[in-house]
Amino acid sequence: MAVTQDKKKHWFIPHDQAIPRPNDDPEITQILVGIYTLDLAKINEVEQTVYIDFYLGLQWYDSRFDSALSNTNLSPYQRKLEEVWQPNLHIINQRNLDKELDEIVHINSQEIVTYRQRYYGKLATSLDLRRFPFDEQTIKIELISFSYSPEEIHFVEAEELNGISPEISLVNWSIIGLSSHSHAHYLQPEQQDYARFDYEIKVKRHSSFYAWRVLFPVALIVFMSDLVFWLEPTQIIPQITLATATMVSLITYQFILRQELPKMNYLTAEDKVIVGSMLLVFIALVESV
Repeated sequence: MAVTQDKKKHWFIPHDQAIPRPNDDPEITQILVGIYTLDLAKINEVEQTVYIDFYLGLQWYDSRFDSALSNTNLSPYQRKLEEVWQPNLHIINQRNLDKELDEIVHINSQEIVTYRQRYYGKLATSLDLRRFPFDEQTIKIELISFSYSPEEIHFVEAEELNGISPEISLVNWSIIGLSSHSHAHYLQPEQQDYARFDYEIKVKRHSSFYAWRVLFPVALIVFMSDLVFWLEPTQIIPQITLATATMVSLITYQFILRQELPKMNYLTAEDKVIVGSMLLVFIALVESV
């Protein structure tokens, strides 16, 4: 019945390895996972982080509490998390998460163990900004057990528990979808798979703000450079001055906008618009000479 892992060298040594799983070795322990997002406050593109506030709920069946339940008048009753078997989960993309609730579990008369915790703070998130400011992003809460493989435990989504508050404070973004899936996480130092569960929030940026703040001013600057074609051919100095001024304006504009984004090895959609505008201004400058 006991799943001992003495022969395996764990990257993280599980504190509960002396407590066996509820099932016998051939059976997979099912872990019901529910995540409810209370708030998404900010997505930081430069740091590649998101500030999040969410509840995590876990449930699993453990028949070994049968005798304990028969000797207590409290149903459900509480135990400290460290006193029972638990999947030893880690949020691997957490950067500065705090816990609000006590580390306890509740066991009901059906021998269902329930763990609840509220987390708030920063999560790391990988952002693909190629389509910025018309991009969509996926924010993940990545749970992994560094004690058990997918052959030992399996995470199951609790659809009735998953969700997101309609009153989140995230500005300039819209929530477009929620999803989750359980899969194996391969850890190279140990050359071993571990059980993992990903909860994903898909968000879409409000591009109208950037259209008016970025694209419209850039279009005006480019149109301003076209004025060189309306000047008399003999007025070379005003033509060069106008074209040069618009080029400097675009370079300055791009420098200011870049402060909102991390240094990347690719161009965003916004970058391509500004670079294309620079080429048009440069052509106008060449034509004026």
